[in-house]
Amino acid sequence: MEIKYQTVLNNYPVIKPTIGEMAGNYSFVLKPLTIDEIVNLEVTYNNGNQFPASLRELLFLAGQDCYVLDYGLNDTQEEMQDDTRDRLVRYNFSITCPFFVIDVHRSEAFLFVYLDEGVSDPMVYQADLDINLDPSYSRLTNLEASLSSFVNARISYLQRGINPF
Repeated sequence: MEIKYQTVLNNYPVIKPTIGEMAGNYSFVLKPLTIDEIVNLEVTYNNGNQFPASLRELLFLAGQDCYVLDYGLNDTQEEMQDDTRDRLVRYNFSITCPFFVIDVHRSEAFLFVYLDEGVSDPMVYQADLDINLDPSYSRLTNLEASLSSFVNARISYLQRGINPF
C-alpha cells in the first residue's frame, strides 16, 4: 500500500524517547493489520466501501497497536468498534452516519472519524457520553484536525518524551 497521509507514522515504526518523562526503557512499536483484515472491517463497518485513505493507512501501519492511540482493553479492532457501539446503545446516543472508532479513553469517551465525508483524510471527532454530568448529556466535538495531523501531533509529543495522551 502506498502511504500518502500517514507518512510520519510510516517513518517511525519504533520510537524510543531519549528525553522527557518517557525517556529511558520505553520502546514503542507499531503493529499493523493486513489488507484482508482491513477489507473485513470495511465490509462490517462501511457496507463494503473502502475507508478513507488516511484511515486505511493507519490500520495498515498500526491497526493492532499504535503508540499514539489507545485501543483500550480490546484485543481487536472489531471488539473496540462493537464495544463502543454497545455503549452508544446503553447511553441512548446514536451516530447516524458511518463511523470508525480510532481511540477509546475512559469508559464514556472515544475518538472517531466519519466514513462518508468524501475526503481522503477525515476530521477527528470526540464523543463524550458521561452520564455523571447529566443523564442526557452527550458531546460531539470536532477536534479540528485531520486524522493524519492528529496522529502527527501525538507522535511529535512522544518524540519529545511527552505522554501523547
